[in-house]
Amino acid sequence: MVKYVLHYFKGFNGRGESIRLAFKLAGVDYEERNFEYADWPKLKPNYVTQQTPSLEVDGTMICQSKAILRYLAREFGFYGKTSLDAAFIDQTLDTIEDIWSEVNVVFHGPPESRPERMERFLKDVVPPIYATLERLLAQEQAGEFFVGNSITAADLFFFTAVDMANHISKGANTLEKCPKLSALKERIAANPKIAAWLAVRPPEATF
Repeated sequence: MVKYVLHYFKGFNGRGESIRLAFKLAGVDYEERNFEYADWPKLKPNYVTQQTPSLEVDGTMICQSKAILRYLAREFGFYGKTSLDAAFIDQTLDTIEDIWSEVNVVFHGPPESRPERMERFLKDVVPPIYATLERLLAQEQAGEFFVGNSITAADLFFFTAVDMANHISKGANTLEKCPKLSALKERIAANPKIAAWLAVRPPEATF
């Protein structure tokens, strides 16, 4: 049996959350080694990319959140049925990555100008990306989810990106004007295994 160990911040629902959701959806056990945000500078040199989350697979470390998610999706059957399905999943993942890259801009700058960066993120960055995702939901490859009628890595990555956007908006629903995406997020949350995790997961970190 494969031993998985996820290395990530304690109580932090950022990039590591889609990885957690993959384990929960698959019903596969894993361990977590969590650390406080303040401890990261001294731990950072231990990781080859000097980034987290990272995942140990039988003692071998994988870094980069999307690489981890894609690996688990292939292992657990969340990467579509064909190579074309996988390409469509990647298309969605890469679209959603545009949200995550801008999250880094919001939080990795001077604290005094963070409110302005948050406002730009919510008004200028998120809406056009959501519009693209709504268009993807209207494409032939989509069904109840971004690709087909079962949850894939694309849906998990989307779910956690919206959670982060809502966190930055201080709890407001950033999907309010996006009915298709809102319905998609509700379908993902309604999955029994995911719903069970959402009921008990730790609160988001305070930035």
